[in-house]
Amino acid sequence: MGRTKDIQFASRATSHIARQKQIHHLRHIIRELSKALPDRARNSPQGKELASWGCGTTMHVARLVAPKLEGEDHTKDIDFTPAGIRARWRAGYADTRRMVERAPWTAPADPMDGIVIHDPVAPGKRPTA
Repeated sequence: MGRTKDIQFASRATSHIARQKQIHHLRHIIRELSKALPDRARNSPQGKELASWGCGTTMHVARLVAPKLEGEDHTKDIDFTPAGIRARWRAGYADTRRMVERAPWTAPADPMDGIVIHDPVAPGKRPTA
């Protein structure tokens, strides 16, 4: 049952992120297409309205995955005991510190990506690219 919950939560997060990446990529395409319009079309009210759907930002998503903690079972998603909360907080804090120390968002990114995903690295392992 615990593994089923892990898969459900992971696939939900993955699908939401994939959808947001797709939407943001399309917004970058709109931005580029609007630049290619002739001045008259680009400056028309309709051209301005359509171009307003474009975007040039790049978002960096630092994905933090809740690690398996010693002694947890299939009730981990409803464990609101002080000890459970404290253990989750410590694990999340450690993962966040590792991500901040790596600062992968400082590396160059493709300007058409729109959303760049940065996955965690397990303690003691080296990040890939």
